Amino acid sequence: MSTTESTATAPATGSVRIRAADGEADAWYLQRQQHHWFGAGYESQRALQYDLFPIAGWTLPDDADDAPLDACGVIAEHRRDGETVRVGGGVALLVDAEAAASECEPASFDGAALVSDPTVFFLLGVVDSAWRGRGLGAAIFDRRLDWARASPAAMALSFGWERRTGGTSRPLFESRGWEPVETIDAMYRDTERGSCPDCGVWPGDECECRCDATIWAREVTA
Repeated sequence: MSTTESTATAPATGSVRIRAADGEADAWYLQRQQHHWFGAGYESQRALQYDLFPIAGWTLPDDADDAPLDACGVIAEHRRDGETVRVGGGVALLVDAEAAASECEPASFDGAALVSDPTVFFLLGVVDSAWRGRGLGAAIFDRRLDWARASPAAMALSFGWERRTGGTSRPLFESRGWEPVETIDAMYRDTERGSCPDCGVWPGDECECRCDATIWAREVTA
């Protein structure tokens, strides 16, 4: 499933292109963002998480556990004076019903009753702090939603981080027809989140993320 490109102009700073993530460099960038915000583990330049193999163009090993059926990556890329730099990105995964239900395990409800087979799971959506407030997060979100609609999934799920400082993604979900299913107090503490800039949690320390999260759901059947 492919996505098209769009270009937005940022006042006095050149242009920003929203494009499909494609290749190893984009996959590693997205993994670094996951690592920074949530502590996704990788130990070397060879340990790309299976979620990002389809984006990198890599073939999954036969014994790969918890691998997605497909993945969509989106990149926000700033271009000025012939130079480009990534300033944001997002990931969505196509997963089977069992994997989707397991993502809901921190909640009090039965995840199997909510998911479809398959389900799209919105994994990550970030924009560099200097580029926020320009609509890039919404553009990254919408590109993934378009991919979800074109997929064989009937439902999409996501966790919305209820940040302790700054804005949250709640208005973005609400404006696009997503429904809040349940808010889980201190969810990331229970999931052993390894990084949280809001709480000052970084890999290797003994701090705990205290942030709440909301599970959001939306039908995506075309």
